[in-house]
Amino acid sequence: MNKYALIAEKAVSYINKGLQAEDAWEKASCEVYPVGSASQKKGCPKNAFLGLFSNDPNVSYSKNAIYAQRAVEILRKNPNRKYSVNELWSLVIDEPKTHNSQMNIVLTLWYKKLIK
Repeated sequence: MNKYALIAEKAVSYINKGLQAEDAWEKASCEVYPVGSASQKKGCPKNAFLGLFSNDPNVSYSKNAIYAQRAVEILRKNPNRKYSVNELWSLVIDEPKTHNSQMNIVLTLWYKKLIK
């Protein structure tokens, strides 16, 4: 499992215990990466996660939040299909761009039934 997917999974457990999405991500990311490190602060995976779980409407409009939301829409339309990270990414974005763990997060949470 990708480390950002692990962070997302831990963060969902913290949300289920009452933390807000932003605080849950922060706590989980500090358990996986050194506090303040570039990996711990990386925005693409964090914003993808927040796009799925945050109550802050401003978060929903970041490009990585939108990528995650599009991915979930695709998964909901084809719930029995198994996607690879790269395959799902190619359906989400229509330009040649490398993913940055956004789809790892979405797929892990989807397959573990942690996305509502």
